[in-house]
Amino acid sequence: MQVKTFKAPTMEKALALVKKELGPDAIILSSRKAAGGSGGSVFEVSAARDQHPDQPPSVSADGAVAAEIRDEVRDIKRFLSLLISSKKHLADIKEDQALAELYHSLLVRGFDEKQAFILLKKAVSDLNGYPVDSGRIFDSFCRQFVAKTSCAKPLRVISSSSGASVFTFLGPTGVGKTTTLAKLAAHLKLKRQIELGIISLDTYRIGAVDQLQTYAGILEVPFKVAQSKADLSDALKDLSHCDAVLVDTTGRNYLNHEHVRCLQSLFQDGGKFSHFLVLSATAKDEDLKQTILHFREMDINSLIFTKIDETVHHGCMLNQLVRFNYPISYIGTGQRVPEDIELVTQKRLLSFLLPAGNRTE
Repeated sequence: MQVKTFKAPTMEKALALVKKELGPDAIILSSRKAAGGSGGSVFEVSAARDQHPDQPPSVSADGAVAAEIRDEVRDIKRFLSLLISSKKHLADIKEDQALAELYHSLLVRGFDEKQAFILLKKAVSDLNGYPVDSGRIFDSFCRQFVAKTSCAKPLRVISSSSGASVFTFLGPTGVGKTTTLAKLAAHLKLKRQIELGIISLDTYRIGAVDQLQTYAGILEVPFKVAQSKADLSDALKDLSHCDAVLVDTTGRNYLNHEHVRCLQSLFQDGGKFSHFLVLSATAKDEDLKQTILHFREMDINSLIFTKIDETVHHGCMLNQLVRFNYPISYIGTGQRVPEDIELVTQKRLLSFLLPAGNRTE
């Protein structure tokens, strides 16, 4: 917060100086009439510029926005170069009916045009030509997709002999972090008999603590609330006897760099955390991409996608798995706790590529 004091002969002029220097969103901290020179008086106003939670940070803050713009321009240039150098491949795709149908189906289902083209180009190259058999083309495409993506099983490594494993649930507001945590908590406690603890950092959203405390009570596991880094450290010490600790975090607009920095600061120098980045399968492709980019400074263990049942086009989810080097671990398939969550496999991912009637074994 930037604080400055302004002096002027009248209050109107003092406020005009505040607006000119700090902008129309400045906050007035105090105002008073003070003695001025030559026995006169002046109006003294103290004001501050508040960093609005939804205001994007300036480029000069750390160059993050400028870096994103450079990345976008570089990505566009690479794609244009790819299209120019692969005009024959693109023409062949359009002329071959089986290839064209597969390419069109992928785009209709939200698959990124660039990634679809690259994977199809490699798929055709592996077949040493352009066969008319749609099954062979799709099989080859699936092999390319599998080679580009990965699945993780992070909860399989929990061991009582190595101290508490701490898993955090990060992500934007409304994606279902708390529900996802509750589903996995029930799995660990009821099916695997894991000694479990739960911590909530989400004191920002009304009712979030109560909701998670209710789940913790049903599972009969210890529950802690932390509002700061020190609180989190104390809560982890209190739960050090557990095999695993699940940490729910505040849902914010993480397209804002400052929100990510604040979240990141909570976990710095606080031990080893395994971070789940929870995202919605119904979100737009560009929003998902930018959210993941903003979290790239954090050591993300794996992605979790929720609301799989709320969309028929899963291309935006698949794009992130092809685009980024992050594995996916779980998908949320409904609101029921604990039933509606699945450990993801490559076979399950492939099921999202095309409608069931068009899939091959």
